[in-house]
Amino acid sequence: MVYFEQGHQEIIEGLVFDSLQKASGAMEKMLKIRITSKHVQLGRGRLLPNPDFDQLGRFKMHVVRVRLKGPIGGAFYFLINGHEVDLINQVCLPKQLYARTLSENKHMKHGFMSEIENMIAALVIGDISESLGVQLLNDVPEIQIMPGDSVNTYLMNENILHKTDFHVSAVLTGRVVNIAPYFIWMLNSKFLEILRLNIVK
Repeated sequence: MVYFEQGHQEIIEGLVFDSLQKASGAMEKMLKIRITSKHVQLGRGRLLPNPDFDQLGRFKMHVVRVRLKGPIGGAFYFLINGHEVDLINQVCLPKQLYARTLSENKHMKHGFMSEIENMIAALVIGDISESLGVQLLNDVPEIQIMPGDSVNTYLMNENILHKTDFHVSAVLTGRVVNIAPYFIWMLNSKFLEILRLNIVK
């Protein structure tokens, strides 16, 4: 598959991997656990379905979306399963906060996942803004809970909504704590157009 124009691949990969490294570092500080980016895929066009999601069946997935505001359209997604959400809350939050009523506990989990996604999305958006010389902002995080086998359908619809022309899919893996949430980018054609304008020929 041809991803980019000749000479652009290295620049784009550098931007993506630098941004993911910063996101992993920020997540490490927030959760106080070691995080590394793995299974990074990037390319032109729409994000393709991931068979790993279909294998989850009816198992619940938490999907947090942060839309971009500015000259580049698209969104960032943080996808984590219910077991990993519980594990993060048990490891990272004081017990007196975790052991509340079901309603309070659910609200707290949603808030914490939204905060994580908002933080890593803001870092990446800031990195892209600085690299491309544009002003991008992140919208308020939106969270949905859905069966794992519905995630690909959701993401394919998001591809259409954002007219995805560039995508990134990475797994932010805990090195000791067993978590492996996905961090996904969907950006429209303006991303590559602006990037071309910033490349000195």
